[in-house]
Amino acid sequence: MGIHILAAEAVIDSLSRRYQGRLFHVKHARGVPAPRSSPVYSLDPSAAPATRRRVGRGTQISYTGILLAVLIGILHAAAAPVLAIAGVHPNFVLVAVVLVTAMRGFGAGVMWAFVAGVSANLLVREPLGSIPLGLLLVAAGVAGGERLFGRLAWAYPVAAVFVASTVVDLVSLGILRLVDLPLAGGIPVQRFIIAALLNAAIAAVLVVPARLLATRSASEEKAAW
Repeated sequence: MGIHILAAEAVIDSLSRRYQGRLFHVKHARGVPAPRSSPVYSLDPSAAPATRRRVGRGTQISYTGILLAVLIGILHAAAAPVLAIAGVHPNFVLVAVVLVTAMRGFGAGVMWAFVAGVSANLLVREPLGSIPLGLLLVAAGVAGGERLFGRLAWAYPVAAVFVASTVVDLVSLGILRLVDLPLAGGIPVQRFIIAALLNAAIAAVLVVPARLLATRSASEEKAAW
């Protein structure tokens, strides 16, 4: 057996020296381009497909985002009760949550809804948990609607704020009736519509600078976890 192995090795070495590694080749049909090498199995991270590199982008939660969410919650608690236009008050945390969700994704929107909602809820006289609960529902609805209307990059956030304002007002009214004495009268539809128009107008003013700021800070922020 050993003699045959030595003879086979000698033949292989002889063929390798004669053809210099060109013993086998692949023929391709005429007119059919040769397949290009795929970077899927490459060890170089930069060779990965673009779609693979984009997975998870925009869903990281940064320290800057947490701080801004807290500041927006404090601003809402301090300024919203004082400002009144046509008898209604603006909802700054609602506008912020809708814009963040539409531009940065569901994960960032949920974080803003919880952090900004809790920060505002601790400083205003409303049932504890009512503000973050409504904002979490808004973040989920905006993220789901973005799959259908996400191509309307400029109009969708404004329309989403209009609808979300009515949803938040209905949730707050329902929670207030559960934990407090029943309010006289029905649902103030006209008041809800005016508030929705006011919040949509604020979103229309802020959508352009917010989108520019989100694009600029996307590559600069460091994830908190």
